[in-house]
Amino acid sequence: MLLPSLAKALEVDPAYLLRIALEQAVGATAAKAITEIFGSPVTANERAWLEELRDASGNSDPRMTARGRTTLRGIFGK
Repeated sequence: MLLPSLAKALEVDPAYLLRIALEQAVGATAAKAITEIFGSPVTANERAWLEELRDASGNSDPRMTARGRTTLRGIFGK
């Protein structure tokens, strides 16, 4: 229960802190292997984006297209 308590004290999402802690604890290569096996922890903010995407698409499971990627990256100035 240390990580959730620490995340609360730092006012960060526990999933975000877990990703950082995992990489620092086992190294980038091992962290990548672990997340490939178990999936990447999803923050509350990321869940909100996913829920909005599902709602906007009518739960149609849209593919990531070049146009969609460009639009999304444009939101973040990339």
